[in-house]
Amino acid sequence: MQNLDWNKTKTIFIIVFSILNVFLLSLYMNRYNESQQIGKSNDTSIEEKLFLDNIKILETDNKIKEASYVSGNVHNFSLEEIEELDNQTVEIPTSYQIVSTFKEPIKITDENTLEKIVHEQVIRGSTYGLWKKDEENKTAILFQQVNKRFVYYNTNAKLVVHWNDDNELIGYEQTILDDLENYKVSQKLLPHLQAITTLYGNSQLKPDSTIKEIELGYSTLAQLTETQVFAPTWHILVELLDGTIEEYFVNAVEGRVIEIQKETEQTVVE
Repeated sequence: MQNLDWNKTKTIFIIVFSILNVFLLSLYMNRYNESQQIGKSNDTSIEEKLFLDNIKILETDNKIKEASYVSGNVHNFSLEEIEELDNQTVEIPTSYQIVSTFKEPIKITDENTLEKIVHEQVIRGSTYGLWKKDEENKTAILFQQVNKRFVYYNTNAKLVVHWNDDNELIGYEQTILDDLENYKVSQKLLPHLQAITTLYGNSQLKPDSTIKEIELGYSTLAQLTETQVFAPTWHILVELLDGTIEEYFVNAVEGRVIEIQKETEQTVVE
């Protein structure tokens, strides 16, 4: 009787170990196949991946190899400079922002362009460049520039102008950064393709899209009281299949995608 029980026990053990061996072998094969797939995926170049997803890249100027970090200070408007503004009624919500209304609106024409009016009528107007125009809401956003490059979406370096139905400039809101200057040491910049690789790796490039433009500007890296530091940043415009335009920002030194809040805050995404 004991021999019979022992034989049954041995049989059960053999069956259990056989099942366990099959399970372990299956687990090993699955892991092996996964590693092979990962290896194959990693062996595929970014150019091949973009081709397979039908993501096109238009010709871009990648001659910029180096750039410096930039710093600046928040400008506090003085009564003296505000009093020098002609044809304007100015409010001062804070010391670093003014809201101006033209007493007599200024006609925008082909000769007297929006940019020309800004240069002539706004404090340090020539330091701003046109970023976007919203014809429907009759509003334009201009960003301050340094080294002829935009400072992206910084609340202290922005000019918003408004016009009326008669295409006349009627007012604006303004902030300025002072002493925008380079740090002495230039940084080597990541090439365009590496920035595109970062976006692709984060699943932010959709199939059947076209990368239309890549340009260098600056995004806020740190804000220390009234002093701010800006990092060289690639701004990348992508057109989707339906014509929608999406924009992305990649730190051109560290290679991280930057999620820029269109008002004030910025968060770095690993």
